Amino acid sequence: MRGSECQAGGMTTSSAPSLSEAPATVAIVGGHGKIALLLTELLADSGAVVRNIVRNPDHATDIEERGGTPVVLDVEKAGVEDLVEAYGDAEAVVYAAGAGGGSNAFRKYTMDLGGSLLAQQAALELGPHTRFVQISFIGAQNPVAEGTDAIFSAYWDAKRIADDALMTSDLPWTIVKPGALLDDPATGTLTVESGTSRGAKTRRADVAGFITLVLADPRTIGKEFDISEGDTPMAEALEAHLSQG
Repeated sequence: MRGSECQAGGMTTSSAPSLSEAPATVAIVGGHGKIALLLTELLADSGAVVRNIVRNPDHATDIEERGGTPVVLDVEKAGVEDLVEAYGDAEAVVYAAGAGGGSNAFRKYTMDLGGSLLAQQAALELGPHTRFVQISFIGAQNPVAEGTDAIFSAYWDAKRIADDALMTSDLPWTIVKPGALLDDPATGTLTVESGTSRGAKTRRADVAGFITLVLADPRTIGKEFDISEGDTPMAEALEAHLSQG
């Protein structure tokens, strides 16, 4: 429910931006993922309307408890117009979907790549002003490392191509690249940089907090951010990085 006083992964709701700074309505594709649920709570507690696009109707209760509105749609089977309808009046889209652990290489391409391309096209149908934030991973822009297993190779390829497509689109995009994801409570602190070496770690709750900052700051449009555990309050870390150009 909106206005919840709960904490998201240990991060208080004061970390979320106000409606005057952030989009009034945000659609999250992959709206039941761990980062997505944490982000939903932060945004909803700030007063935003959050439309969580999910395949499984059984996930509705989890979403509603965090203040989101579940919208049931199987992105792998949907068309552009289906997704446009699911977005509603969203001013921003966060692509947080993925095939997930235990999936095969084929689904990495249909969900991590194909789903992203569909989501981008649908966002363009809403209008070229629609913010689009994509969650990727540190090092996704590089060629697949030698010795990487077939399934992670497919995931890596899918993410790299999806990121490249977004960067060449007409959308006002931002790509957030965390390291290996942790479920520990949020710290509110991060290292924000470019060209981070693989092996870094990032807490999911801090990824969610960082996305709220990105959505509220138009200076983040057209930029990629590597984010990993650090000692600097994330707003300060973002400001310092942006000031470097």
